[in-house]
Amino acid sequence: MGLFDSLFGGMETGGKLTTQEAFAGVLVAASGCDGHIADEELGSLATCLVRMKLYQRANGRTFQQILSKTSGILKKKGANGLVDACAEVLPKELAITAFTNAVDIVLADGVVEPDERAFIEHLAKALKISGETAKLIASVMVSKNKG
Repeated sequence: MGLFDSLFGGMETGGKLTTQEAFAGVLVAASGCDGHIADEELGSLATCLVRMKLYQRANGRTFQQILSKTSGILKKKGANGLVDACAEVLPKELAITAFTNAVDIVLADGVVEPDERAFIEHLAKALKISGETAKLIASVMVSKNKG
């Protein structure tokens, strides 16, 4: 036992993520994969989460806790590390939904940087989405975000 365990116990971001945290974590990672979170990306993230059945019983405090935990992991492990942690617990039936919304968030500011492109590729692999499906989703999201 460490000297400060009793003082700081429970403040770490360890432990398995819940399904709500994992889904939101994918979107947080998408928002921050280029090193900063643009207002458009944050707006897309919030809009997506509040519309989902998965969060219908979540209140403001719950959302704050989820975003705080996932943002902490993002700071510690980076976007790909957060995605890997989320992919471990995200139910298979939510993988395509998470991927689609993440791509939409990346495209929200109208620019796809090389690090964002690499993130999308990593996300597809982590969520076990086929290349064909990932390309189709990305194509639709590019069309959605034109203009």
